[in-house]
Amino acid sequence: MYPAAVRSLAVRLQSIRERNDWRSLRRKLADRFLRTFLRAEVSRVVWLEADAVAATVGHPDYTFRFLTADEVALYSQDPAYELSPAMTDRARAGRDLCFAALSGDKLAAFGWYALESIEPEHADGVALSYPPDVAFMYFGFTHPDFRGARLHGQTMALALQELSKRGVTKLVSMVGWTNDASLKSCWRLGYQDLGRMIAVGSRHNAFGLYPRKAKALGVKFGRRAKRRPTA
Repeated sequence: MYPAAVRSLAVRLQSIRERNDWRSLRRKLADRFLRTFLRAEVSRVVWLEADAVAATVGHPDYTFRFLTADEVALYSQDPAYELSPAMTDRARAGRDLCFAALSGDKLAAFGWYALESIEPEHADGVALSYPPDVAFMYFGFTHPDFRGARLHGQTMALALQELSKRGVTKLVSMVGWTNDASLKSCWRLGYQDLGRMIAVGSRHNAFGLYPRKAKALGVKFGRRAKRRPTA
C-alpha cells in the first residue's frame, strides 16, 4: 500500500505541476508578501518605439480613433467601462488622450496616453515625467464582450501610429511583474523591458528603486519628475 500511495502522490504532484507554472506561482507569492508586509509594488518598466512596430491595419469590424472629451463623458455614465468623471476632466485638459476601438457606437477597448508627465496614482505610486516625444500609456481596458480579439495590442499599435503624427514616437508604461498575460502582449507588440521598478509606500506618494535604462532615455521618477500643475 505504501508504494501505491507514494505513486499516487507523485502522480498528483505531476498533475499539479503540469497545470501550473511554478515560477509564476513563486512570483505571485513573493508579490503578495511584498504588498502585504512591505507595502511594496514591483513593476516592469516597458518602452515601445514606433520604428519597432510593424504597420498595423485595424480589424475591419472596428473603428479606431481618439475619443473626444464629450464621448468620454458619455461612456463614463456606463459603469461597465470603469471611467470616472475625473477622466473626462483629464481629456478636456488636453494632456491625456483616449484612443479607442469602437464597434458601431459601442466602446470595445481603449487605452489612455498621458503627455509630458503622469501623477503617482496612475503609475504605481511614483510620479513620472519624460521627453516631449514620449507618452505614458496607462489604463488599458477591453469590454468583456470583446475580450479574446487581441484588441489591446491593436489599439496600442494604432495609437502610436496616430501619436507619431503629433511628434510622439515612443511609449513608456508599467506592467505588474506577475501580470504574464499583459507582459506577453507587450513583448508580442515589440516593447523593450527597461527593468524593474520597486515602489514602497502609499500609491500616492511612494519612493523606490528605478531602472537605469529608463533614466538614460530621459524618464524621471519620483521627486525628480516634473509634476503637473494642480487646477
